[in-house]
Amino acid sequence: MKNQDFWNNKNVLITGHTGFKGMWLTLILKSLNASLTGVSKVGKGSSLYETLDSKKYFDDEYFFDISDEINSENKNIFSKNQFDIVFHFAAQSLVPIATQDPLGTLRSNILGTYNIIQMCIEYTTTSSLVIATTDKVYKDSSNFNNEDSQLGGKEFYSSSKVAQEMVIEAFKTYESNKSLNLSTVRSGNVLGPGDGAPHRLLTDLIYSLDNNNDVLLRNPNSIRPWQDIFDSLQGYILVAERNYTKKIGDIFNLNTDINSEITSREIAEKMINLWNSKIKIIESEKNDFYEASMLRLDSSKAKKVLGWESKLNIDDTLEKIVEWEKNKNIDVCEKISFKQIDQYFLN
Repeated sequence: MKNQDFWNNKNVLITGHTGFKGMWLTLILKSLNASLTGVSKVGKGSSLYETLDSKKYFDDEYFFDISDEINSENKNIFSKNQFDIVFHFAAQSLVPIATQDPLGTLRSNILGTYNIIQMCIEYTTTSSLVIATTDKVYKDSSNFNNEDSQLGGKEFYSSSKVAQEMVIEAFKTYESNKSLNLSTVRSGNVLGPGDGAPHRLLTDLIYSLDNNNDVLLRNPNSIRPWQDIFDSLQGYILVAERNYTKKIGDIFNLNTDINSEITSREIAEKMINLWNSKIKIIESEKNDFYEASMLRLDSSKAKKVLGWESKLNIDDTLEKIVEWEKNKNIDVCEKISFKQIDQYFLN
């Protein structure tokens, strides 16, 4: 990593800290000697958070629903703390859940984002806020969309994230916003160890492999901008550094070009081979919710402006996943986690 010293003693708030992205970002920034505070909804976190002794990585942890009206107790997080950088990852991020609970998804992704931004402005909690949205915000998902491509949603999840982006843009010209720089990151489908969220390809695969059951794929020929968790978070870190040092908010796509035409079936086949398993792939005959068959992103802006580049192809990523997922011991998983971080970020 180019600017390892940048994060030394930085005071960082991560919303959604128990989630997959939030927890890997925690481990990365902890290895760079940052001070970390987490905010998440009450409930089960990612497999990574649940497997490790995660509380020791945080100076403070708070558990409440950011989409609810923020009460006096929760306002203390924003009114009594100063953070160099805030990462907003807390969201309802699953398309199937959005189909089952559209109102809850809209509340989480729109009102949750509004509340975080409003509190940061009201109490001047930070001047640098980096917000995760998604590659699914683009109206025509089959194009290689750049940051200026038209936005649009065809189901409740993507619609909620488009609306989230509109809230962010409104705050950029909000007269009460005197100093908060807002940056948005639209990342592809991120893969890595320790996810565990339901209805995700790797979660279903690992469950089937662990139990020696055949795996059901609901959309085996779908194409996604698959991306290693470290490649994705490297981009978020570069965006945050630029936001903080240059006092500039911006929007960036992050996509790993070498993985952009790989199907869900191909990933399943690779995982089964790496696991040395004999389970079979069964194609689902129906899908209960809308999913785009193709998602593509143009990330040339991130390469040019940030100097960002992806390092890992799909085989590298799946090997990391298998190494971690075959070990459920806390100490072993922790060693593997930091070894993988060191190999990627510190070498």
